[in-house]
Amino acid sequence: MDNFLIGLAVALMGALVVIVVAVFLALPTMLLWNWLMPDIFNLCTIGFWQALGLNMLSGFLIKGSSHPAPDTE
Repeated sequence: MDNFLIGLAVALMGALVVIVVAVFLALPTMLLWNWLMPDIFNLCTIGFWQALGLNMLSGFLIKGSSHPAPDTE
């Protein structure tokens, strides 16, 4: 039973860390977007969840695959 409680505590702490990191990444994205993009490119402002999604999308697109490109020689 003690191992279960320790595992549950570790899982909850991990979830809390993920949430805190997401907030610290999405909030600056939202603030910078809303400060710059509407004036420069005449785009609309975004909310927190949209900024979080934008961070996730850019992470998928930029990081891509961990497999190296095939050698073409």
